[in-house]
Amino acid sequence: MIQVDANPDLLPQFQPVRAIDFGFQDEYVLEVATNSQYAIASASDQLIRLYDLSTLQLATTLKSQEKTINKIKVYNDQYLLSASADGTLIRWDLRTAQPVQTFRHDKPITAFDVNCNDTMVVMGTGDFDLYGCPDILFYDTRQTQLLSRFEESHNDDVTEIKCHPHLPSHLITSSADGLVNYYDVTDFDEQEALISVVNAESAVQKAGFFGPDCEYVYSLTGNETFLLHTLEGDLICNYGDVRQLDSSIGYAIDCSYDMETQRFYLITGNIEGDVQLLHVNVGHVQHCQTLKAPGGHSDIVRAFHWSHRTQSILTGGEDGRMCAWQANL
Repeated sequence: MIQVDANPDLLPQFQPVRAIDFGFQDEYVLEVATNSQYAIASASDQLIRLYDLSTLQLATTLKSQEKTINKIKVYNDQYLLSASADGTLIRWDLRTAQPVQTFRHDKPITAFDVNCNDTMVVMGTGDFDLYGCPDILFYDTRQTQLLSRFEESHNDDVTEIKCHPHLPSHLITSSADGLVNYYDVTDFDEQEALISVVNAESAVQKAGFFGPDCEYVYSLTGNETFLLHTLEGDLICNYGDVRQLDSSIGYAIDCSYDMETQRFYLITGNIEGDVQLLHVNVGHVQHCQTLKAPGGHSDIVRAFHWSHRTQSILTGGEDGRMCAWQANL
């Protein structure tokens, strides 16, 4: 039995400080990210927009990919990487808003990450119905050359790739096949590289490392289940369906780990556009606060970025709206 209670004093209260409406009719915000200068949003119109972080005024628009932008990530504050269903992964220099590196494949790129010392990009593919079993691709970032390809690790779309924050050859992948795989790719032998496998028993939507040494893994599934495991694949806690934790929860968005406080959070949402911040311990979940209108969203929120260092949050929703939230410190 999971213990659920409230702890409204654990976090400072977040308030909406700025918001913009994209003016979309049928388009919506897919992903959001930030660096020290920009709030960044990718939308379902294949555009990436850079906004001044302090004013949310549009600074510039990035357009180079012809199909849906599936993932964006900021790397080392200077670079933005964007992966597209057109099979490209582009590295943009945010100082010039220009592409500086392009990785190409013949399948849609659905997930990617860059390792901690920027020597390797890892990409995963999707669209199983058209292209069959997915690839996991390893590229040398210095030469933009393919290092290796894994073809037997998953049998459905790759949904997440996370490189370990401290170990350059270690990473996890997750898939719609329900598996979360942990690898050490020092030698790029697909069978030997696989250290552990977690079967979440449902399509995995989100997965990632957490813990003081990033020694644990979380996974969130399409059935809205939430699980924690060790890197060796041992179950720490199965929280079940997150919708059973509180009647206001409609779905899971993602998780976030604060390295400074060593606290781990589950972020959830509902169809009204509310976003719940939940503190997670083993067998225990605490509702901290809810981000909600006025000033927030009126529809499902899928895009979420939490900067624990600046105590700021950026959200993007299916209402075509991006909101900036700031903690009252």
